[in-house]
Amino acid sequence: DVLIRQCSGDFRFGYEYQGLNGRLVITPLTDRCYMTCTQALHYRLGCAPAGPAGTGKTETVKDLSKAMALQCKVFCCGEGLDFKAMGSIFSGLVQTGAWGCFDEFNRIPVEVLSVVSAQIKTIQTALADGVGRFAFEGREIGLVPTIGIFITMNPGYAGRTELPDNLKALFRPVVMVTPDLAMICENMLMSEGFGQAKMLAKKMTVLYALAEAQLSKQYHYDFKLRALKSVLVMAGSLKRASPELDESTILMRALRDMNMPKFVYADVPLFRGLIGDLFPGLDCPRVRYPDFNDAVEAALVDA
Repeated sequence: DVLIRQCSGDFRFGYEYQGLNGRLVITPLTDRCYMTCTQALHYRLGCAPAGPAGTGKTETVKDLSKAMALQCKVFCCGEGLDFKAMGSIFSGLVQTGAWGCFDEFNRIPVEVLSVVSAQIKTIQTALADGVGRFAFEGREIGLVPTIGIFITMNPGYAGRTELPDNLKALFRPVVMVTPDLAMICENMLMSEGFGQAKMLAKKMTVLYALAEAQLSKQYHYDFKLRALKSVLVMAGSLKRASPELDESTILMRALRDMNMPKFVYADVPLFRGLIGDLFPGLDCPRVRYPDFNDAVEAALVDA
């Protein structure tokens, strides 16, 4: 049997086949989060990564489950979840040994959370006792000890409730801060086949920092990790489609085509100026989709 050792915890490898579905870039923040999560599992506790949107809370939990070859199910929480639904979810996780990651856990109403804390406490007590079966919600069920319960929270957002103290005691908190974007960009560019990854990653992170500081504050603007990742994936597909093009031109094209459609009219010249400063002398024509463009133009003429 394969054993995974991290700090004082020993864990059995799960052998859950997940295919080549990509892995996270390991930053110092990811490393610290992994250590905290595995220690929480070792002491039969849940783990609660908390922090602003786009810091990789859910993705870190999912990647740790991949490393341990365990199935991880992500549930988006909201006002619609009652204690019966939560009990059914916990029952399924306990019997399969899968991990459950409950996103935006503090959106569940506080009266439901008090019952949920009793359900989680029952599971954790059974884990600590090392039993094979235990009574849960009025029936006896099997217990697979690889189960892990994780909750993620965005503190300070509207419509979020404060967790009751008896529920907080069941989870090991982890504070997630803004990750090292330059390191993530560099590694992702390298994995997409870019040779000048270090220089291009620097330009990309500087562009996003300047855009966030100088462009108008719109509700739909996002210059965090999610937006960066989608640009990097697009740059990789452009590079594979046009390997003869210069790498700076490919990245500039991806940055322009992914960001321009979401800008309000006043911000377009500002963003063009920022791209012109960081990629001087480059002017790549926009990608044209002949069938689509011709159909749109024909429809406009008819109208």
